[in-house]
Amino acid sequence: MTSKKTFPSQTIDVRALPASELDDRSPLWWGNTLNLVMETVVFGGLIAMYVTIVMNTDPFPPVRTTSGLPIIRNAVPDLFLPTIGLIVLLVSLIPAIWLDISARRKNVRSIKIASNLTLLFNIAAIIIRYYEFDSLNFKWDDNAYGSILWIILIMHLIHLVVLLGEDLSVEIWIFFKGVDEKQTIDLTVAAVYWYWIVGVWVILYLIIYISPRLM
Repeated sequence: MTSKKTFPSQTIDVRALPASELDDRSPLWWGNTLNLVMETVVFGGLIAMYVTIVMNTDPFPPVRTTSGLPIIRNAVPDLFLPTIGLIVLLVSLIPAIWLDISARRKNVRSIKIASNLTLLFNIAAIIIRYYEFDSLNFKWDDNAYGSILWIILIMHLIHLVVLLGEDLSVEIWIFFKGVDEKQTIDLTVAAVYWYWIVGVWVILYLIIYISPRLM
C-alpha cells in the first residue's frame, strides 16, 4: 500500500498588485528599448558608410554636375530648411515630455491636449523632411555621397512615419475608448521613442549639414 504525502495548499492574494507597470517593469518597454538599440546600431553603420565615402571623395563635397541643374563646386547641403526641421523637433520635446508626465499621472485632459500637439509636430516634421531632400543638392543616384545622404534621411523619415502611425492609433483609441492602463504604457513608450528620434536627428544634423562646412 502506497502512502501519500499531502502538502497544504497555499494561495497568494494578488488583488493588491497593479494591473500593469511602467518603464523597466513593463515587457513593452523592454521590447521598445531593444528595438531602439538595434536601430541605433543601424544608424551607426550608416554614419560609418558616410565617413568612408567622405574620406574617399576628392574634392569634398563633390562638384554637382547633375544634368539640368546649375553646376555647384562647393555643394554643401543648404541649411535653411533642415535647421527649421531641427528646431521643430527640438520644440516638439515640450509636448512630448508633457504627454509622458501626463500619462504617468493618468491626467486624461492633459493627455488629450498633449497627444494632439505631438501628432501635429510629427506631421510637421514629416512635411519638412519631404522638402528637405532638395537641400542636399544631390539626387540619390548622382554619386555615392548623394546616395548615402538620401539613405540616412529616408531611414530617419521611416521612423517619423512609424511613430505617426502609432500616434494616430492611440488618438483613435482615446477618442472612442478613453484612456486605460494599456494606453498609458503605450504613451510613455512612444515618448521614449520620440526622444530617441530627436536625439538621433541632432547627431545626424551635425554630421550631414555642419561637418562639411568645417572640412
